[in-house]
Amino acid sequence: MRSAVSGRTRPRHRTIGLVALAGTVLLPAVVLAGGSAASAAPASSAASPVVRADASLPPASGLQYVAIGDSYSSGLGLADVNPAVPSDCGQSLTNFPHRIAVQLGLDLTDVTCSGAQAENLTTVPQPVNGTTVPPQVDALSASTDVVTITVGGNGLKFTTVASACAAASPVGPLIAPGLGALTSCQQIPDIAALPSRIPLLGQTIAATYAAVRAAAPNATVFVLGYPSIAPKADQVPAGSTCFSPVTTPGGFPFTDVDTPFLHSIEVALDDTVQQQAAAAGFTYVPTFAESDGHSACVAAAPTGSFVNGVYVDFSVPTAPVVEEKSLHPNEAGVAFMAGLGATAIQASLPVTVPPPATAPPTPAPTAVPDPVPSPVPTSAAPTPGPTVVAPVATSTSGASGGLAATGTSGVFVGAAAAFALLAVVVGAAVLAVDTRRRLRLGRE
Repeated sequence: MRSAVSGRTRPRHRTIGLVALAGTVLLPAVVLAGGSAASAAPASSAASPVVRADASLPPASGLQYVAIGDSYSSGLGLADVNPAVPSDCGQSLTNFPHRIAVQLGLDLTDVTCSGAQAENLTTVPQPVNGTTVPPQVDALSASTDVVTITVGGNGLKFTTVASACAAASPVGPLIAPGLGALTSCQQIPDIAALPSRIPLLGQTIAATYAAVRAAAPNATVFVLGYPSIAPKADQVPAGSTCFSPVTTPGGFPFTDVDTPFLHSIEVALDDTVQQQAAAAGFTYVPTFAESDGHSACVAAAPTGSFVNGVYVDFSVPTAPVVEEKSLHPNEAGVAFMAGLGATAIQASLPVTVPPPATAPPTPAPTAVPDPVPSPVPTSAAPTPGPTVVAPVATSTSGASGGLAATGTSGVFVGAAAAFALLAVVVGAAVLAVDTRRRLRLGRE
């Protein structure tokens, strides 16, 4: 009888063993598969961004920067005149090109020179200190990375115009020799014709930009406009005037009629510079618009002027001399232009991304030990075995990219884990039932 029962139950022993074995084999396999998938996940992430070799350096460190232009670039009237450049160029070591170069780590070649007109930038050597300096584009080459430029103001001879417009009172007359009978500089034919000369100046500026591009084919070129000199009419407080006599250092000796006229010339010049820069594919830096409210008119610049007023040297009473710093950027104006220029240049550069932190090594997966068989129970209630929880990989977008890299899908791992756990539980339950049956038969 006992033999017969053993004979009938022997196949069941094999079934129970296979079920339990499947559970103990599949469960560690699922754990290992989950660990492999997790460690493979970084392989599916985006490639690391390109990073400069030394992220501690300034953002444009080592780039070749050439500054060209007129007195608004050279820093006419500032201290620290560059001794390596002819003094007539009025080039300062604290002009905006030098400040930009220091801030961004650029290698600067500064050939800016006061009085430079468009042809002096391109083809005609400029007379200075009894000699000449070469056309400024000669400093450019295919290896030039960055160029800044100011040009156009001398084409209108704006500072000469402003000197001719100086008056004795807000209503005139003009004080320049031979103009005492005039109450406005708009009564001077050449000055009245300035607006009609703007289109021709635009063609000259376009040709200048073309020469710059030809000489520096690989450079990013930044065109800076001129800061505001004369204010808008609505910026002058009601009942007030911008006028102050030429005897006032840094004064604004222009009539109430000529002040808005001078502003209109600035607007037309800035529009032309901006249009030609866009046509050439250059980056325009809006110094004119951004300096609104900081003109040389103190009454219209409550937070400070970016441009000097008119300074006249009366050392020789019969021959007063307008100082060169008149109507040029002051210290605040140069800092303003340097700030806008540096911001524009930096915005054109690749974003600096810090190097990624070294990822800690992925720990080796912990093997799950095979279940240890419990001794044959002496009571009717078997001792339950330990519960093992298989790790389940999570994903925020369906199938995990990391799992895909191993050839194993998240759905497969989850299903396999569930099957393995079920196999262990079922196997243990069947084994307990069979053990009780064998004990009962043994007592019979």
